[in-house]
Amino acid sequence: MIKMFTILILLIAGGYAYFLYSNNELPLITANTPSVSIDDKIKCTTKEGRILYGKVPDGVICERLESVKGSIIILPSETKSERKASINLFNKKSELANSKYRCDGRTYCSEMRSKAEAIFFIENCPNTKMDGDHDGEPCESDSRF
Repeated sequence: MIKMFTILILLIAGGYAYFLYSNNELPLITANTPSVSIDDKIKCTTKEGRILYGKVPDGVICERLESVKGSIIILPSETKSERKASINLFNKKSELANSKYRCDGRTYCSEMRSKAEAIFFIENCPNTKMDGDHDGEPCESDSRF
């Protein structure tokens, strides 16, 4: 009976140790112990949650050290075109605020008072119906302009 109890305890302890090992949570492995070779690409996760790739600077303690398979490509959080688009959107909003025209739901040439107003509407307002051939020139057939 004592042998069965001892075997059961060893099986439970071994299963728990394997669970910790497979999740990289084994407390017996110190944080500075390199588990990858120098030539490997590595990923280091610090206690603060920072993730470092490649050579870890001196003094940095890795909570988790992993080997990375394949290539590492690091992209900026915002591409140049997205940054340019957000700047253009900001400029457009400031132009709209300074404009003497406002989007007020008008969509047809017959509702416009000038060519400049029609241009403002097709460039800044949704659902306009003033540029049938989509060439950027509104109200081409309107004789008033």
